[in-house]
Amino acid sequence: MKPSILSCAALLAVAPSLLAAAEVTKGHRPSDFGFKLDPVLPPAINDAAAKATFSIIDGEKDGNSPDLAVLKDGKVPTGEDQPAANFFFGGDGGRIGVDLGDVISVKSVASYSWHGENRGPQVYKLYAADGKAEGFNATPKKGTDPKSVGWTLLAEVDTRPRTGNGGGQHGAEIANRGGKPLGDYRHLLFDVSKTSERGFANTFFSEIDVIDAKQSDLQRIKPIEKIVKNYRSKDGKFRYTIDSTKAPALTEWSEKELLPVIEEWYPKLVAMMPSDGYRAPDQVLFEYRDDMGGTPAYAIGNRIALSAPWYKGQLTNEAKGCAVHEMGHVVQNYWRARQTNRNPKDTPGWVTEGICDYIRWFLYEPQSRGAHVRDVRQAKYDASYRTTANFLDWVIKEKDKDLLKKLNAAAREGRYEEKLWKDWTGLTVQELGEEWKKAVADGKR
Repeated sequence: MKPSILSCAALLAVAPSLLAAAEVTKGHRPSDFGFKLDPVLPPAINDAAAKATFSIIDGEKDGNSPDLAVLKDGKVPTGEDQPAANFFFGGDGGRIGVDLGDVISVKSVASYSWHGENRGPQVYKLYAADGKAEGFNATPKKGTDPKSVGWTLLAEVDTRPRTGNGGGQHGAEIANRGGKPLGDYRHLLFDVSKTSERGFANTFFSEIDVIDAKQSDLQRIKPIEKIVKNYRSKDGKFRYTIDSTKAPALTEWSEKELLPVIEEWYPKLVAMMPSDGYRAPDQVLFEYRDDMGGTPAYAIGNRIALSAPWYKGQLTNEAKGCAVHEMGHVVQNYWRARQTNRNPKDTPGWVTEGICDYIRWFLYEPQSRGAHVRDVRQAKYDASYRTTANFLDWVIKEKDKDLLKKLNAAAREGRYEEKLWKDWTGLTVQELGEEWKKAVADGKR
């Protein structure tokens, strides 16, 4: 997508001593990966700000915000809503001070931000000082005009669009026309305002750069190109997308090893979990992510997130089976009950997860015996995941071969309740659980 430049104009000349008017160049694009904000260059890695001291002069950081160090680490977020990768104030904005350690010839200052809604745009005034003026105050609180205590106003930044909330990536670069330095400064002051009086509106600042006019070895972040491949099933019914942007090393494996599993098992899952009037998603997105912590994978709607670090270590072990489990969730679509049933009954999580693990461990990879119950004393039919999968397999084989279809339909239609187990099998779920545990204890499972 080609970046949309909101503006590129000289906003104001605020210091009579400056030889040229400071310009604010702004770049904005919808949420995407890479911070390609032409004409604003990508964030720098080793600029003067990297060694500077950042401090909060006024205001307080939000409870979910990391420390100010995130603004000078040479890194940017990989998603539009990553609090841990951005600094943001709580309350009504605040002031950030930057001490460069010594007076340098400042060529330009740039700020970067990213959020999907009104925390994306930037609104602030930038002041600078060499610290030598009489009566200089390095930490002026709100209510004190910095210009009255030795500061020079360089520019006012406002990247809010005329319409919409401005969600996306924003970059603002402050520099003099013709490339002349802004001046010789040691201190910078960012007087940050909220972007709106409504809701959460403190900017998610991702990075702040200060470029020294005398630095010759400046390095910038290299925007990562997206790696997105689309596939269509042989019968044309389904489309699959694999986004390996954040796991380039898994691109080939995904196409050669994972895709065949997807193409075989997604249609199978659709066929084995039908219900009246329901059509499973015909498009499924698989996206590798690097911000999932210890979670291997999860599904939301028709999107499946795969943990890149976890997958790299599980290619010959659990990787494919994990994807089958998540495809099961895409087909289940149990949230649909809230739209089709005026008084939907909740389906317990052990049923939802147990069904997907049953499909994975007993239909997709039964040879792995991944759902074998090792300690019958701890076994409970509603323990979820592998244990419940073992229980469901026993009920299907011993009591009702059509249980999967019946259980799935009841859950999707919002009519699941315990009494259905007796309707289907002649026994309550608790009675079934006891029989199953006996079978496990007798070594028949």
